[in-house]
Amino acid sequence: MALNDVIAAGLQGASATGSELLGKPVEITLRNTQAGGWDLASGLKSFTLACPVSFGQDLSGSGIWLLDARHGALIAELMLGNDPAELPAELAPALKDAAAEALSQMIGAMGEGMARASRRKVHAGAGELAILPGDGASAARGVIAEDRIVVADCELKVGALPPCRLAVVLGGSQGDVLGSAPAAASAGPDLVLGAAQAGGASGAQRVQPVQFGTVQAPAAAEAQMPSNLDLLLDVPLEVTVELGRATRKVRDVLALGPGSIVELNKLAGEPVDMLVNGKLIAKGEVVVIDENFAVRIIEILSRDERLAGGL
Repeated sequence: MALNDVIAAGLQGASATGSELLGKPVEITLRNTQAGGWDLASGLKSFTLACPVSFGQDLSGSGIWLLDARHGALIAELMLGNDPAELPAELAPALKDAAAEALSQMIGAMGEGMARASRRKVHAGAGELAILPGDGASAARGVIAEDRIVVADCELKVGALPPCRLAVVLGGSQGDVLGSAPAAASAGPDLVLGAAQAGGASGAQRVQPVQFGTVQAPAAAEAQMPSNLDLLLDVPLEVTVELGRATRKVRDVLALGPGSIVELNKLAGEPVDMLVNGKLIAKGEVVVIDENFAVRIIEILSRDERLAGGL
């Protein structure tokens, strides 16, 4: 998938998370993407708010979000349950933490969207929010230690208020990784997990039943286990398969009823999470054996991945 498409998928995830958090439609529209030297930073001087981004797993290094501080204040007000009729004049210190929390979750969702689109493992974490004196170029140079950069020029619109410009700046090496094809995985039978839901121009969604492939249960593999585990082999463990999650406000939960649709944070066909006693240990794909749902394991998390996730 092209770099432009990967970034667009990440921003779509950020938009969805922002909409859930703020209770207002959040739209981040990618206008264009440019890759080159630091001469591209000449167009970043008008920004007044910066949020550094640190990448992990298949990506390394840092990036930055640049936007208007007034929109940061708007995001903070909505996070606190207020509904300003116009853009706040400035981002007051009392609102900074609320804005930082919202942007942190949106940036995390951007990383998840990039991971799905690029078929790589991408973690994106937000740094400390900084108010700028109108010089986003210097802020970008302060966090990105590369000779090349990628500038994604976007429009951020929250609710019905006027939009602002948003720039997502990445290091050149990050753009190289996201824009290149991942290593080919071992071939296996395709399973149809249902078509992705597509929203029309009016925002309506098509809801389709998921179709699962049918497979035969494989024979259990006999593994050699250390003898000192024998005493634990009969200890019951709770295995949970998680299709996805969603964050909703109290008023949205109270409004749920028969026929309500709750959109989850995973795409159709994306691997599901397998948890043992509440701890994520593997990812898999849903199949049907006879008339029962089952999960085919496609990835076992390494010890380092489990420790990085606090397991």
